[in-house]
Amino acid sequence: MNNQVQPTATRVRPRETAKETTDNFFAPIGNTKPYFKAAFQGFAGSGKTYTAAQVAVGLHKRIGSKKPIVIFDTEQASKFLKPLFAEAGIEVLVRESKSLADLRQTMEKMRSGISDILLIDSISHVWEGFLQSYAEKVHRTRLEFQDWGIIKPTWKREFSDPFVSDGYHAIFTGRAGYEYDNEKNADTGKREIFKSGIKMKVEGETAYEPDMLVLMERFEEVLGDDKKVWREATIIKDRSTLLDGRTYKNPSYENFSPIVEALLTDPIPRDTVVLPESDTGLLFRTEEEKAEWRRERDKWMEELDGLLIRIAPGAVGRDKQLKLDLLDRVFGTTSMTAIGELRPERLAEGYKKLGLEAVSMGIAEIVELPDGRKRLVSKLPPNGNGNGNGNGHSHTEERSKPAPAPAKKGAKKK
Repeated sequence: MNNQVQPTATRVRPRETAKETTDNFFAPIGNTKPYFKAAFQGFAGSGKTYTAAQVAVGLHKRIGSKKPIVIFDTEQASKFLKPLFAEAGIEVLVRESKSLADLRQTMEKMRSGISDILLIDSISHVWEGFLQSYAEKVHRTRLEFQDWGIIKPTWKREFSDPFVSDGYHAIFTGRAGYEYDNEKNADTGKREIFKSGIKMKVEGETAYEPDMLVLMERFEEVLGDDKKVWREATIIKDRSTLLDGRTYKNPSYENFSPIVEALLTDPIPRDTVVLPESDTGLLFRTEEEKAEWRRERDKWMEELDGLLIRIAPGAVGRDKQLKLDLLDRVFGTTSMTAIGELRPERLAEGYKKLGLEAVSMGIAEIVELPDGRKRLVSKLPPNGNGNGNGNGHSHTEERSKPAPAPAKKGAKKK
């Protein structure tokens, strides 16, 4: 007799090929966002508006646009840019407002194709107006900590996210402000406040949303006979890394053109390689959805139980073992508690697989009913331990036999 243990067959899930993975979910690296997004920050008079307008003109020529440039003007200063655009032969459409609601509507019109380039001057006024409108809405003179839990997500949803993802070129300017910190003076022992940096006067992350962030500064030499005034642009952030950290005196479009080229080169239509994003909101369940989920789960658990009874009606012996085998093959466990924790979709899938598995094992078959419906029925023989009592006779047969009548007193035995 061969006492060697026979190896157990293991079902191995076939590995996905690189092509299958790419086609189904991932995509190769490519330029799916070929749009120039930039920000210019600086103090008053630093040249941020004029430089941003120069870049818009150069970009308009680079892409060969035939549409007007749209300016969202919060300072009523676009009129000073008229000679610049006139010289370049570019039409300009202006919306003078400080309202985020108007800016949102402007961005909606941009998405509809009214223009290829949007210039926002300046975003700081929109942010300040947004905060003021919220304070008036909630009747506060001073914002409280809990207010920022509403303000920041709203700003991100209504401005930052669309600005980054929208399919057009966009530039915004913003007023600079000093950042302050404090430290302890070693001589006096007191804490002193000092300037620690410069940041744009806007929501904290907004300035760094674009692909390029530029700090504009004004310099002057007016004490001597040879008086000079000039502007300098320092590139604070450059996603292409081509010009990161560089400084240019009296900058023009040509200074920033390498970044523009990097962002416009080899564009790939996003829809051809990227699947739509899944809805993360589906990960959260309301109480109503939880109740519905439980109802669906309970329904499929009852369906599974009914299917198992149709295949193997008994509760012990052979029928019980067959049920356990089916559950293990389909769900990888024989625990009904563990199976009951699965998603309703997984239970519905398992219900179908369980029936097919029973057919492949030869213990069930699919028959067509007189009304045309199909039904899974057991092929197990009626005898054996498949009836639930383990003695080869059915409960129905036992119940159908009438019990013998009790003998009467005094009756003679035959």
